[in-house]
Amino acid sequence: MSTEWPLRQDPEGPVIIALALVNDPDALGFVVLDDEDDWFISDGTELSDDVLVNRESFGKMSLREAVELLPQLGALAGLPTGMAADWDPERRTWLLSSVTGSDDEDEDLRLLAQRRAAWKYEGSPDDEAQISSGLTEIPAGPQQPVRAVRQVVREQDGTWLFVGFEVPEAEDFEVEGLELEHVANLYPDVRGVLKAAPGQVYDRATPESDWELVEG
Repeated sequence: MSTEWPLRQDPEGPVIIALALVNDPDALGFVVLDDEDDWFISDGTELSDDVLVNRESFGKMSLREAVELLPQLGALAGLPTGMAADWDPERRTWLLSSVTGSDDEDEDLRLLAQRRAAWKYEGSPDDEAQISSGLTEIPAGPQQPVRAVRQVVREQDGTWLFVGFEVPEAEDFEVEGLELEHVANLYPDVRGVLKAAPGQVYDRATPESDWELVEG
């Protein structure tokens, strides 16, 4: 692992980690970065309502120790809060998703109200946006492909579609659903076109190019 600390969080901050991973790091299943920017690292086991069961399955260690144990965590430096990432060991790739809800409904409502009040763009931060599948994947290998949005579509019904440069033009592609705010935080350069009205399409030729209104 590089001597340069890869993550934005305090390396000495505590993380919750499945105890099974201490003896078998290859059993990594998924991670969650909660709204407080704290890590939960699991072998696939979910937290239980039973405190005693959780104590048997999970423990704490510093984030630095977790990254030493699981260096692929370093690829998630830009992961926004409120997101999860499933680990695909065969492809050595993280598969991202938005976390929806927790056991504390009142806290969820409070946080959502804060997010909506702070949102400066069209739509709502918790709107589900469709995004090309390649943009929801983060490889953990040394070769990092360019991950950038090529096209932003605001459908007539107000829903959003984001297409990456990994998708050849005029070809079919698979999509995943992420919350709109998570897309904006993963790819901050789309924020300039989150003013799009229903029916408008913005495009750009390269990741460094300016956005152009091509439809609507």
